[in-house]
Amino acid sequence: MLAGIHKEMAYQILLDHPKQSALEFLLAGISKPEWKKNDATKIKWLKEWMDMPDNSRHSSKMRNDHSYKLTKDCNRFRIVFAKTGGDQATVVSRLKYAARSANEWKVEEEYRTCAIEIAKSLHWIIDMCAPPHTTAGWGTKEHSKIESDFDKLWKKIYDKNKIKFDRKNAIDDIYKWAKRNIENHYDINIELHNIYKIGKTIKTGRGAELAEKVILNLAQNFADYIAYTNKRIKFDDAITKLPT
Repeated sequence: MLAGIHKEMAYQILLDHPKQSALEFLLAGISKPEWKKNDATKIKWLKEWMDMPDNSRHSSKMRNDHSYKLTKDCNRFRIVFAKTGGDQATVVSRLKYAARSANEWKVEEEYRTCAIEIAKSLHWIIDMCAPPHTTAGWGTKEHSKIESDFDKLWKKIYDKNKIKFDRKNAIDDIYKWAKRNIENHYDINIELHNIYKIGKTIKTGRGAELAEKVILNLAQNFADYIAYTNKRIKFDDAITKLPT
């Protein structure tokens, strides 16, 4: 997904959460008190941290680490990896280790670093819900087109009233949860791929129906991940540990 989803939609979900402790912790954690930044600057920085893995400064050289590209053979899923051994990382692994890193910083009582790691980990939640990142065969043209369309249309599709916030038990094992979610949405993502291959889009018809499912799934996964992270980090308590 492009910056509109990674920055604006991600921030909107945090803003719409009935409990604001996650957003408050992230905003407080991304800048040091002595920098004396106003709220607008903190919001801008939080959005940038959530989009950081797409930034040119992203340290990873593993080109496949934003994806978990599946194909299905005889009703069995198979991952289609990049061609070279150095490109084998997947978005599911990225998410697993990002979540673990955030928890480890919390254990070490490095709460600002913990906040930054959580902000970055939200990037992987979005990419694991992106159709061209989770099914094999997308060409560059179709990949770019659908992400551009989602970037323009998400505000019309997104509906906070359809999100079930604070589902504390939705996630047990983060890796298995992400993998299962990608597999469960394989058919939808393949259908979207076929729509784009014949030159149609998510703006009308069947494409529009499927786009709503993608955005709702993304938003729900995002909310569930916040609930999962809260169980481990305890945002209300973590806020009090940040320097003031």
